[in-house]
Amino acid sequence: MNKQLQFLVELQKLDTVILSTRMRIDSIPAAISSREGPLRSAEAAYERAKQNHAAIEKKKKDRERDIEDLNEKIKKLGQRTAGIKNNKEYQAHLKEIERAEKDVKAAEDEILSSMDSLENSSRLLKEETSRIAEEKVKIEAIKKELEKEVLQGERELKKLKVERKGIVSKIEGDIYNRYMTLLKANRGLAVVEAKDEICLGCYLHVPPQMFVELKDNSDIVECPQCMRILYYETPAEEVPAQQ
Repeated sequence: MNKQLQFLVELQKLDTVILSTRMRIDSIPAAISSREGPLRSAEAAYERAKQNHAAIEKKKKDRERDIEDLNEKIKKLGQRTAGIKNNKEYQAHLKEIERAEKDVKAAEDEILSSMDSLENSSRLLKEETSRIAEEKVKIEAIKKELEKEVLQGERELKKLKVERKGIVSKIEGDIYNRYMTLLKANRGLAVVEAKDEICLGCYLHVPPQMFVELKDNSDIVECPQCMRILYYETPAEEVPAQQ
């Protein structure tokens, strides 16, 4: 195989690993975020429970104020009773007091109901608080594992880049520039195998005569469709016969 072509094939394989490693590292923040679903759900449930708890407390306090107002009203109505001379007015006055007392009883019943609801709501808040704490522990454990992956990936990249420099130093400048142009234009794939008269980069047909010449790997040949650099990988069963 042409030495420059050989170096290009090696470089492409290495760059593929580098790109894959880089993508794996870059995907980790999203991976962490995707694992935070249960935590976000627990936090949302806690907020709903908190708002419900506050609403119940407000209702209870409102009814307590209503009772205070009604008791004050009943007190004033009682003070006015002695001054009523007309029986009809007296009966109406008693009914007004009776209505106020019924309103007090209804408000007291609502307060008792609110107290039960507050007890349940407090229990739910504690459960959601505990769930949030558990989910945070899980997320921290996941983060630590993924951060280890990042560190490992960065170490791998460092070694790969050193190896890459060694290969690049053997490639002629104009050929390397051509390779990099193709790499950027074709999403990280500049050098591809041609197999069965097919370019494995664009999967389009390679002219038969070009494919025959390509089998020698004696020159740097580009795919006529996608312009990627082509090479031929001799099948294992053909190697002994050639030798």
